[in-house]
Order: sequence, then C-alpha cells, then structure tokens
Amino acid sequence: MQSKEDVFELLGERIDQLVSLDIASRNVIHLLYYFARSKMQYPLAMSAARLLKERVKPGDYVLLGTGWPDRPHVTPKIAETDGPPGAVSLARALHLGLGAVPIILIEEHLVSATEKVLEATGLRVVSAEEALKAHHYHAPIHAAAVIGFPSEFDQAEQVSDFLINNFKPSAVIVIEKGGVNEKREIHTSRGAETTKWMAKIDVLIERAAEKGIATIGIGDGGNEIGMGNIKEKIQQHIPYGSECRCGCGGGIAPVNKVDVLVAASISNWGAYGIAACLAALCNDIHVFHNAEIEERVLKRSADVSFIDGITGFVDASADGLRWPIHTAFVTLLRETVVQALNSINKLEANSLFEQK
Repeated sequence: MQSKEDVFELLGERIDQLVSLDIASRNVIHLLYYFARSKMQYPLAMSAARLLKERVKPGDYVLLGTGWPDRPHVTPKIAETDGPPGAVSLARALHLGLGAVPIILIEEHLVSATEKVLEATGLRVVSAEEALKAHHYHAPIHAAAVIGFPSEFDQAEQVSDFLINNFKPSAVIVIEKGGVNEKREIHTSRGAETTKWMAKIDVLIERAAEKGIATIGIGDGGNEIGMGNIKEKIQQHIPYGSECRCGCGGGIAPVNKVDVLVAASISNWGAYGIAACLAALCNDIHVFHNAEIEERVLKRSADVSFIDGITGFVDASADGLRWPIHTAFVTLLRETVVQALNSINKLEANSLFEQK
C-alpha cells in the first residue's frame, strides 16, 4: 500500500522532471541534472525543501543571494530576469510556509530594482530589523528586506561575518549567482570572465558552511554557486567547463559546494520547484505563488529594466521564454502539488476509517 512518504517522493520526482524540462533547448540541463541527481538519493527540489523545513523555524532569518550583472563590459547596470524572480518567489514561500524572515542579497546598485520586484509578490520591503518586528506584530504584515552585497572580496568577508553574526540565519540559498573557479574567477556560461562585477556571495557560502548553516544552490548553466558539487563532471562534459575564454585556465566550473544543489533548465524554475515542494510539505497550496503573481513579478522585472539574458531585450521573459510560458509552468506545478495533496488526504482519510 502506498504511504504518505511514497507520495512525497513521487511528487519530488515529478517536480524535478518539470523544472528540468529543456523547453528553451539550451542542451545542458540533461547533463547537469543527471550529475546532480547522481549525488543524491532523493529528488533535488524536495531534498532542498525538506532541509529548509527541518532547519528554518518561525522568526528565523533566511538569506537569499541572487542577481546577475549581464553584459557588464557594456555597463554593470544591466541585470537579467533569471534569478531575482525565483529569489522573491521562494522568499514568499519561506515566509508563508515556515514563518521565515527573508533577506534578499544582491549587488548594491540593483537593490532598488529588486525591492520593486519583491513587492510584486505581496511582501512589503522594510529593513531586516523591521521585517523581524513585523513577524511578531499583532496585526498581519508580510515583510522582507533587500540588502546590497559587495563585489570586492575583502568587503564581502566583512559583510558575510556581519550577516551571520548579527542575523544568525538558518539557511543561505543562492539562485543564479556566478561562482568562483579554482582561480577565484567567475564566468558566464559562454566562458567570458565577469569576476569584477559579481557580488561575492561565495564568501557567504563559505562562512555559512563553516558555521553549519544549511546551504542550497540553484543553477542552470554549470557556472553558478553550488555547482562545485559536480565540478569534475562540469569540467569534463560542459562547454568551457575546464577551458574558459578569458585565459585564466580555470574554466567556468565553480569550486564551492552546498548541502543541496538544484539543477534546473531555468534557475527561477529551480526556486519555484523548491517553493512548490514546501507547499506540499506544509499541506498548503497557497504557500506556492500562482500564475497571477508570476505574471506580475515578470512584468515588474521588465519595468525595472532587467533584461532577458538570452534575447537581450527588456521584456517580461526569462531565458528566452516570455511570461505566458512561465505562468503556464507555475500552473502546472501548482496542479501537480494539488493532486499529490489530494492523494495524501485520501490516504489519511482511509487510515482513520480503518482505525474505527
């Protein structure tokens, strides 16, 4: 007879299948997902969600690093739509499902734009300290914070120590964030060096690991923080994995590892997969955002001039797929969770009947 645990595992497999669908035909996720999954005994998104549910308690801070300065050799002010939408949607799920106090970390010059995207989820942007006060307030107010994170290694060390010592986060999650290779250089998936402009969240991941804080990485190209879990495979099988275009000799494969790596065809989708799994674990579909919110988030991302990293257009799209595809994807994820919860409710009802 099927158990509740069986349903969760099967749901995790279905969600992994959905978030790793290569609709945009980038032709790397089949390898990245296979390598990441071979390291785990359980579906990736569900593994991440279970780690978060285990570690994060109401009122705990959770840090979410994101943001990709795109085409920085033209101007570092350009950033892309893959990453921030996933981070803000996952922040919403962590807040609603686990009572977490989310803090989004991004390049300092992208803070204002990201605050606007975050508020498209319904969360009110305040300071980190005020967000904690909001958690304990007698009337409902759903709050989160956005903090600038430095691009210089020495400053990143100071800020990382401050964040960990002062906020004592239960988890650090990184969504679509370039990771340093063996030479401490960061690259795009196309093999171009982009170290100077990227916020050095690697340092925060290193500090978190030292403190035993849960760490999760989400990526789609093999060059993101967390892909250190499968570094050797990336070097062997992914374009520019061992030989980049900048001449540093390190390739695009990052070195830093995380507790759980979620490989997805679009990094936003990896974050959505974790949020959907949290909704299932919390037995509340409203923990996961809906198509209306997804549309609002992507359109707000265009409003603040984020670009699609594939097309280069300022548009309500991500990684070459326009917003109707993403809203349909969110709807599919929601229905997958709803059907699984229906199965669990039937199992529990039958169990109660048999006990009588």
